[in-house]
Amino acid sequence: MRIADEWMDMKDEALLEDLLAKISNNSTKRSVIEKMGSEVYDNSITFSQLAILLDKFSYELSLKDKKILQRNENILAKGYLKQRLPKEIKLLKLGIHNNPNLVGRKDLGIVDELLNWLEALVEHLLHQSPPPDIAQRIEPFIEYLNQKAGIYFDDEDVKNNFLVTNKELYRSAELALNFFNKKEYFYFVLTYIETIALFLKMVTLLGSMFVEDIFLSIYVDPITLLPNRFQLIKDVESLDNLIILIVNIKGFTKINLLHGYDIGDILLKKVAAFLKLQTAVKSYRIYGDEFAVLVRSEEEAKTVFKNLNSSIFVTITGIEYQIYFYGAYDNFKKLSLEACELVLVNSHKKELISTDEVKILVEKYRHELTMVHKLKEIMISDRIIPYYQPIYRCGELNKVIKYEVLMRVEYRGDILQPKDFLSALLQAPFYTEFTKTMLYKAFETFKDMECNFSINLTTTDIKDKTVKLFLETLIVKYPHTAKRLTIEILETEALSEFELINKFISYFKKSGIKFALDDFGSGFSNFAQIAKLDIDFIKIDASIIQNITHDTKMQQLLEAILPFAQSMNVETIAEYVHNKETFEYLNGKVSMMQGYFIGKPEPTLLSEDSPFV
Repeated sequence: MRIADEWMDMKDEALLEDLLAKISNNSTKRSVIEKMGSEVYDNSITFSQLAILLDKFSYELSLKDKKILQRNENILAKGYLKQRLPKEIKLLKLGIHNNPNLVGRKDLGIVDELLNWLEALVEHLLHQSPPPDIAQRIEPFIEYLNQKAGIYFDDEDVKNNFLVTNKELYRSAELALNFFNKKEYFYFVLTYIETIALFLKMVTLLGSMFVEDIFLSIYVDPITLLPNRFQLIKDVESLDNLIILIVNIKGFTKINLLHGYDIGDILLKKVAAFLKLQTAVKSYRIYGDEFAVLVRSEEEAKTVFKNLNSSIFVTITGIEYQIYFYGAYDNFKKLSLEACELVLVNSHKKELISTDEVKILVEKYRHELTMVHKLKEIMISDRIIPYYQPIYRCGELNKVIKYEVLMRVEYRGDILQPKDFLSALLQAPFYTEFTKTMLYKAFETFKDMECNFSINLTTTDIKDKTVKLFLETLIVKYPHTAKRLTIEILETEALSEFELINKFISYFKKSGIKFALDDFGSGFSNFAQIAKLDIDFIKIDASIIQNITHDTKMQQLLEAILPFAQSMNVETIAEYVHNKETFEYLNGKVSMMQGYFIGKPEPTLLSEDSPFV
């Protein structure tokens, strides 16, 4: 990105370019980033300049790189602090004691007391000494003000300004300590700067002067002039019975990369101007293309969102584009901002997500996060259990000739179903280890039998080189067993990754492995594309089969699938055969059937006394 700007000296360009490259790199050492934080201070780059630079830089990053940036920002801030803090109090003392115009000499006693308190705070931050009492100066300061005399201090507004500033100073210090103890150094620096600004305001008030711009700017976004994320964090404590609406601009990163940051800034200002005209309680720019709006009701949140999606236009190279948004809203409370952000990052729904949906999705993500830890424990202790569901051959054989091998896991005595763990497992970095375990156990079960068996693979499995190598090893060890294996692939994945799947099928067909297209008919089936796949079976989706005995539309759809499969010389397997009526209706129409009427998934194969064996 272009570093030289109206607020940034050219002499800093090389340093800042190097900083941006390293701070967004996951492999950069902590010591290197801390050192750069020191260099930022030594080069007289203000932290507000740095914050603006990092904010603009974040526009072009992916979500993954933004997380790396956010983590490394804290390390950078820590290095900045180590360089700044030791010099801070010394400079403040020199500035105050050597400038008689700043405060009257008779007031230096209370200023020195403030300086000593601030010095104790810095000592705690640098050397972990006991922190100063945050509240120790509020009551004595009130007594001090009550003893003051004269026209200036007889003004209740002036006296109230002192009292309010005094409370704000210690609240700010308390918040700074909280951020420091949580090692959130980036936020700490901002709060610490506010504490210093409030301290200077106290000094200035004692000299009847005001320096409000310093601390107010901490809470204002420099581009849009809206309150920022930090102000929102403060407002959670004082505002209630409101709804928070979070909105993001669709395709904002592309706009920045294709047309430049100046166009991006124009767009951000347009959004801010629109939000200021709404009847909302308050609006904020959080970061990047994210805005927050406080409203009084869910209906108002929907109205603001709807109006926003029909009101923002930006002209680029003479062409006017309409800008669209996606968002989420929730009750305004602690962590509601984070909840909405979590949902927007992880949800594929790029529209408006309601309060109820936010709660459900947050709970889902919390469950998945917990489940990943359980799954790692399950993997280490080898509690991945294959279950077997029988597949019945229609026609002359009229018996079970095949089993689908399905995954179950055992955790502390309970058998978990796929609905409990599968979504979390698919996101886990060790997911393919579960696949390899299932492949191994399936081969071990069927190696000495004549029965056929099938197992499901995802595109993640197919892309993974270790899964391919593991399957090749099993084929070499059990070549005859491999010829009885069918690999099932979801229809939706086969169509979305057509070239990959086709290549995989062609490669393993040479070893005698067969392939089935699973959940066929669950989406908009592309018959022409599917015909190009060298598959052996089509598994007709449950959505077609479950009401087939009385749903004429599903019957017509089945009648369309059957001749298509026959023309391709592909056998059909009906899933979800759950009762006798469905079994009798399909018997003779499809090649095979699978469902609870024939047999549920069990940890053992069907016994000899089963009517279907």
